[in-house]
Amino acid sequence: MSESPFTSRPGTPAMSVDQCTCAVCQDVLKEPVTIPCGHNYCMKCINDYWDRERIYMCPQCRRTFILRPELNRNTVLTGLIENLKKARDRHALSVTYAGPDDVPCDVCEGRKRKASKTCMTCLISYCEPHLKHHRESAAFKKHKIEALNRNLEEKLCVKHHRLLEIFCRTEESCVCALCVATEHKSHDTVTLDMERARRQSDLENRKESLKKKIEDKEKKLEEMKETMMRIQRSAEREVQKHEETFETLLKLKSDVTNLIKEYEEREVEKAKDVIRQLEKEIMELKSRDAELTELLWTDDHIHFLQNFPSLCVPVEDEDAPVITVNRDFLPETLKKDLCDLKKHMEEMSGWEFVKTTEMDVDPPSYTLQNLKSRNGIGKYSCPLTLDPDTVNPRLHLSEDNKKVTDKGTVTLRRDHPDRFRFQPQVLCREALSGTRCYWEVEWSGDGGKIGVTYKGIGRKGKNEEFFLGCNDKSWCLVCSNSQCYVSHNGKNITICTLPSNKIGIYLDYSGGSLSFYSITNKMSLLYKFTVSFTEPLYPGFWVGRNASMKICQLNPSDQ
Repeated sequence: MSESPFTSRPGTPAMSVDQCTCAVCQDVLKEPVTIPCGHNYCMKCINDYWDRERIYMCPQCRRTFILRPELNRNTVLTGLIENLKKARDRHALSVTYAGPDDVPCDVCEGRKRKASKTCMTCLISYCEPHLKHHRESAAFKKHKIEALNRNLEEKLCVKHHRLLEIFCRTEESCVCALCVATEHKSHDTVTLDMERARRQSDLENRKESLKKKIEDKEKKLEEMKETMMRIQRSAEREVQKHEETFETLLKLKSDVTNLIKEYEEREVEKAKDVIRQLEKEIMELKSRDAELTELLWTDDHIHFLQNFPSLCVPVEDEDAPVITVNRDFLPETLKKDLCDLKKHMEEMSGWEFVKTTEMDVDPPSYTLQNLKSRNGIGKYSCPLTLDPDTVNPRLHLSEDNKKVTDKGTVTLRRDHPDRFRFQPQVLCREALSGTRCYWEVEWSGDGGKIGVTYKGIGRKGKNEEFFLGCNDKSWCLVCSNSQCYVSHNGKNITICTLPSNKIGIYLDYSGGSLSFYSITNKMSLLYKFTVSFTEPLYPGFWVGRNASMKICQLNPSDQ
């Protein structure tokens, strides 16, 4: 064991700093003083004691002094206490106790020191003082000392609790000597060192192969970074190129605006000159009119006759320049070019970027398509048929289940869980999801509702919540000869434009939009819902009294 700093040399009594305590405060002496009886106290403690008791007595031996003893600091004892404190601090620093993440010494009693080595023969971990004793003992000379083993249990045989020191190649496992003599007696066994040497070369080859793979991956990484930089630079150049195009348009706008402003300023200045001239002439004429009025009403005949000749001289009347308002601010050729540009921009306003593939495995390609044109949107047309199992008994299907009509009579139909019992509604067979779809519907009579719904829409109740557009499962356009509005979840939005008798419906399921168009010789967008759809959608209709809805067959000429 190492020598404790709290003990004296061999042959001398032991002494610690804790023994140098004051009997009053029970703490280590501070500014120690020795009174005549030989006992030691803190200077402050004994003074306070005597002041409080008003009798000069030793607190330990009870010896009483007639006069208050003179107190002097005990320098020898002070130095001794300081040295003991320093020795204690040095010893505390030299001893390393095991923390939560350390392996404790298996031999230490009480508070355990941090272990530094493990004896694989004893299967015990030792701190430095106990390890020194272990090594110096002749009985332990042949024991195998290894680096500290944190997981000693892993090196022990689960069955025999002995050290694993043999490798069984037959079962590919480490075993103890007792296992070799019993269960593994006929197996191919070798020492751990031999097996380690055999597998070392294989591990080095694997490491070399892994190193090569890392180098290849790092090379590909650098290539990919360079590719990314090229993509970014190309994108910047492409953006710059198109920015120049838009800047050209903005410059054209500025030039045309300046040209019109210059014309305006020039013509306005001409008009201002004429206004100033006319105002001047009006003032002169009004002045002459005032003089004539005054002369006309004078009673002085001589004054009248003398001034009459001068006032009857005609006032010079200059012809005011004719200013014509020319609405042609720009030359005809420029006006034509700008008109053509406007038409082209209006056409482009209906374009959208559309994926050319529905698959998300590879990076999708995009193309600009005019979704306000039937030529662009018609390619998404999908065939639809009305489902007889859903049609309300008041409605009649015809034309191969492409048309539904309310004739005011009821047809007996077998009951079906999907049938609308009270609402004059019908759904299509086809479920739409994941793709773009377009279809057209022609309505007549009093019109009705055209829309889509989830399959879970109610079918048996009489309340309004079972109607298309009156719940959170459906979206529809309500059209008639007198009104037009869209509806969802009971909320209506009025559309000022009355629709034609042919309605186009465009569903972009993955894009989350449902659009309604009025179809004449051109397509006019009536309304566009923006929704994150969560279930397949079924096209459906609510048919007004004496009205009909027909799913149109899109001809190639329409597309």
